[in-house]
Amino acid sequence: MDFFEKMLESLTEWLPLASHPPLSQLLVVGLIIVTGLVLVLLFRPRRRGGGPVSDAWIDGLEERVTVKAQRLMNGPEVAVFNLLLLAVRDHFLLLSKVPLRSLLQLRVEDDSSKRTVAQALRNVTVDFVLVHPGTRLAVKAVFLEKPGGDATVSHAREWLVEALLLKAGIEVIWLDQDARYSVEQLIHLLGLDEEM
Repeated sequence: MDFFEKMLESLTEWLPLASHPPLSQLLVVGLIIVTGLVLVLLFRPRRRGGGPVSDAWIDGLEERVTVKAQRLMNGPEVAVFNLLLLAVRDHFLLLSKVPLRSLLQLRVEDDSSKRTVAQALRNVTVDFVLVHPGTRLAVKAVFLEKPGGDATVSHAREWLVEALLLKAGIEVIWLDQDARYSVEQLIHLLGLDEEM
């Protein structure tokens, strides 16, 4: 209480001085400046990311960075996408090249398993996803088998991905990228012939 009493005494000593016109104007101007600074600090726009980007760095960007558009799908993938679109258009929304982490909510209990799962799933992309338009949940995940790659690594990753998707209630379907499917064959492979 001593602190508050001393503060009150010092304020009462300054009060008579504040009644003089030059000092009261100075106090009002000071109060306005302090209030303005507080408001500016509270409501200033904040940048996201790793710090400020200077205009000079942006101006020189063309000289340091080369950018061009990248194809989302190769030729065989586009062909399968078009056929899938015809096969599922009355039942599902069709998405392509969806990161696996967008489809699943994972909760891993111990840290070593968390690191292993995160490492294995880091760059996994589902080629095509059939999404129920009402629930907006993925119902089927379609992968294209591509030739090449390390068989042992890819089989272990495929097994993990398939196990996680199945545990989440998402059916996994594998299609041969080089095979020529008809719309009817895809309807059958996707298990949609019962719904028609």
